[in-house]
Amino acid sequence: MREMACYQWVLKSEKTERAKLQDTSFRYLNKLADISISLSSENDLMKLLRKILEEGHNIACCDAASLYLINEINDHDRELEFKLTQNDSMEFPFEEMRFPLDQSSIAGYVALTDNELNIPDAYQVSNTVPYRFNRTFDLKTEYRTKSIFAIPLANKQKEVIGVLQFINRKKARSLKVTDEKSAIAYTLPFDSDINVLLLALASQAGIAIENTILQNDIKALFEGFVNASVAAIEQRDPTTSGHSFRVADFCVNLANAVSMSNLTRLRNVRFTDTEVRELKYAALLHDFGKVGVRESVLVKEKKLTAGSLEKIYYRILLAQERLKTLALSRQLGLYRNGNVNEQEIAAIERQLHTDTKLLNEFYESIKEVNEPSILKQENKDMLDKINAYRQGTQENEIAIITAEEFQLLSIAKGSLSPSERKEIESHVVHTQNFLTHIPWTKELKNVPTIAGANHEKLDGSGYPHGMRQDQIPLPSKIMTVCDIYDALTAADRPYKKAMSKERAIDILKEEAGRNLLDGDLVQVFIEAKIFQSIAAKEHAAGTETGKFSNHPCDPELHDHSHPHK
Repeated sequence: MREMACYQWVLKSEKTERAKLQDTSFRYLNKLADISISLSSENDLMKLLRKILEEGHNIACCDAASLYLINEINDHDRELEFKLTQNDSMEFPFEEMRFPLDQSSIAGYVALTDNELNIPDAYQVSNTVPYRFNRTFDLKTEYRTKSIFAIPLANKQKEVIGVLQFINRKKARSLKVTDEKSAIAYTLPFDSDINVLLLALASQAGIAIENTILQNDIKALFEGFVNASVAAIEQRDPTTSGHSFRVADFCVNLANAVSMSNLTRLRNVRFTDTEVRELKYAALLHDFGKVGVRESVLVKEKKLTAGSLEKIYYRILLAQERLKTLALSRQLGLYRNGNVNEQEIAAIERQLHTDTKLLNEFYESIKEVNEPSILKQENKDMLDKINAYRQGTQENEIAIITAEEFQLLSIAKGSLSPSERKEIESHVVHTQNFLTHIPWTKELKNVPTIAGANHEKLDGSGYPHGMRQDQIPLPSKIMTVCDIYDALTAADRPYKKAMSKERAIDILKEEAGRNLLDGDLVQVFIEAKIFQSIAAKEHAAGTETGKFSNHPCDPELHDHSHPHK
């Protein structure tokens, strides 16, 4: 019976112990699952690294932890970067450090051999191994490093990308290791049960780090692509260089200001970081469709097309030669008839001089009207006179300007005809078509729609689709306000002077009052002083001497939207 009682007691003890182990294992598995989910959802590399160390700290019940990453210097050389450290017992200034990747250090040995190291006492490392413990930190701070467990971090391809190092496993997390005595009293070696969990953490951490670095690299790659695309299109349009970057900065700042606004309609509008980034990309690329606009239209500096003024000049020269020929013919006729009258000869000369002078005045007037300025009434009257001028018989008639040239010279403002303005406006359609072909991620899928609606107006008078208030996305409305402000205050054009910020703000108010712009957004733009938000940033000024461009966002191109012009 005594044997039976002892046997039953042993069985009960084993059952209790197994239950404890199962419960512990279950809790650890749940913890690892939670850690895995937490790590996979973090996109900020430094936050991820801190989270990895914190979780390892908790699992190992250790006093300190460090994380190293391997950097590729070139195809042949690598280095180890001391990226982060945590210590429960003391605070100290930390700076990232880099050193050669070799087997002389514990972290370097683990990285190169792809094996973990479990060292009971860092000061008692055997002389037969290639690595040594660096006591520099301990000597400076009087800290005592005792037990160490170092684990390689590997990516999905089983390549080592870093090292996790846990220091001084403790009997209780609350204990402080401050000197030799406390280190000996409070620390323990890393045992196999804890090490298995830390290895599992390292496995998850390595993949999470790789994914985060890859995502950051992809973001950086895409950011570089966007910036390069904008730079490329602005090289085609040097007079407006910096416009897209300024508009993007304005949009980001206005979106953030809207998120903090207490205006009734905007009170519940809160842009996430992802939505702000989506708006930023849309703003940066909103003018990319200029690649679809003919160069001759985009850089059309004068009202007449290239070569037309030279043709008009030769017509005037021809007309003057005809006048001279006609005058000489009349004079010769007088001599042949023997009726030479000096007064008639002089009258013919005076008439020739008057007619020739008039043609010269025509040419000077045409040159003046050809400039992309506002057409004055006296210039219009002269243009009508030039258009009506004819010389010669019906079969051999000479006109100074053609009907097409007359229409171009009659442009009231700027240098573009109605059809050319339509072509400039078509840049929005080209932009949206181009952006639609990019395989955007789910979080950036609205970039084409946002960029394609920034010239729409609340009353439906915008383009290209004539969308009305509720049809226009809020981010597009934000971009419209920012786009117009920058276009109004942009550097001088041959046909307009840069507008003061005060006048530009007044125009935004007028546009809002006419139900063209969102009044609440204009109010936030003004109250939050978004127009001052990029004052400290360097953007290209867009003032290259001798350059000209009909920029798609210049209000002067769209008189129906800006009656104040």
